[in-house]
Amino acid sequence: MYELKIAWRNLLNRPVQTVVTLLVIALAVALAVAVTHLNDGLQRGIIRASDPFGVLVVGAKGSGQQLVLSTLLLQGAPVGNIDGHIYTELRADPRVALAVPIAMGDNVGGARIVGTDARFFDLRTSRQAPPAFQLAAGKLFSDEFEAVLGSRAAAELGLAIGDRFQPQHGVERGLENDAHDQAHTVVGILQPSSTPFDNAVLTSVASVIHLHEAEGGDAAAEAHADEKDAAHEDEIDGQVTAILVQPAGFIEANELWREFYTGTAAQAVFPGRELGSLFDLLDQGQQLLIVVGYLAAVMAALTLFLAIYSATEARQQLLAILRGVGAGRRTVVTVVLVETVLIALLGTLLGRLLGYATAAAIATEITRQSAIPIQIGYLGALEPLLWLLPLALGVLAGLLPAWQAYRVNVVEKLFPA
Repeated sequence: MYELKIAWRNLLNRPVQTVVTLLVIALAVALAVAVTHLNDGLQRGIIRASDPFGVLVVGAKGSGQQLVLSTLLLQGAPVGNIDGHIYTELRADPRVALAVPIAMGDNVGGARIVGTDARFFDLRTSRQAPPAFQLAAGKLFSDEFEAVLGSRAAAELGLAIGDRFQPQHGVERGLENDAHDQAHTVVGILQPSSTPFDNAVLTSVASVIHLHEAEGGDAAAEAHADEKDAAHEDEIDGQVTAILVQPAGFIEANELWREFYTGTAAQAVFPGRELGSLFDLLDQGQQLLIVVGYLAAVMAALTLFLAIYSATEARQQLLAILRGVGAGRRTVVTVVLVETVLIALLGTLLGRLLGYATAAAIATEITRQSAIPIQIGYLGALEPLLWLLPLALGVLAGLLPAWQAYRVNVVEKLFPA
């Protein structure tokens, strides 16, 4: 306790040096905490957000990763469209347990409009789990130009059941006057699902197709939009962006993937494989930032070393006085080491608070914009390292100043010639 009191008083006696050193250590620790926890939270959030959407995603030939991102996470532009007859064939294929069409439309207030059908609401994270998308109020769309809103979309757009809206051109928020003439009616609002579809507007595939056909002046499309022929409910007269497929089993999934792989009409991708490639890219970015974090940690250790070394150099006479009144070499060495450990500990604590706050703020913003649920959690395997590494660097930074204090010549400092 005696050494701790002296060390604490020494830190308070040089506030500028102490604060600057604290901030440098805190920023280095905050960078490591924010990067590692954001990367972990983002990966777990993406996996959770993609859980309900089946084993295969069928879409236009091109980037499989872009197909998964645009279809499951509603990020970026779609790869392209495929003919609706592919969906009809998959629906009739005995190897397919469930096929769900996805037709990417425009937007309303920045919320993506997605065309689908009633089978979308049968999607589950597992066969034993309840449906991932359930109504909180209202009903599912049954006629064209009816819409069901995700929970976040309803809240942010301020729309309720019975309200009407006009879609805007494009997949992102545009000019208010750049809208389609055809109004849609809100008939239902979904419960939160912790997926990007919380921020989506769901309508029928026919609504998306016929909206753009009518915009192009196709009068026949408007007439067709009024038809309610139940005999053709499994057929799509037009193109879709993607098809979510849940095969009957593992063997069937590989057979379907192989058929699309060798064909030319479309591609089939496994979301887990494509997301794994995405995670590899995220890990590469994390590794780069971790290297930057190591450099920042070395800079923090050097800053701490310079602060303690210069302080020890400046107060050699005080150390000599301590020795003169009975303090042993061990005491003065302990005081210096306690100073370095104390400032490293305070910097680490401040850095962790700053890192968690930064990670939480960034995660909240990403979740707000993408509806991907990112939660900053406790990383048990990493926590000891985030504590021990700064403290170890603090001890190393204090060794030379401690040796300097150990070698103080009492007679020379108290009775200079």
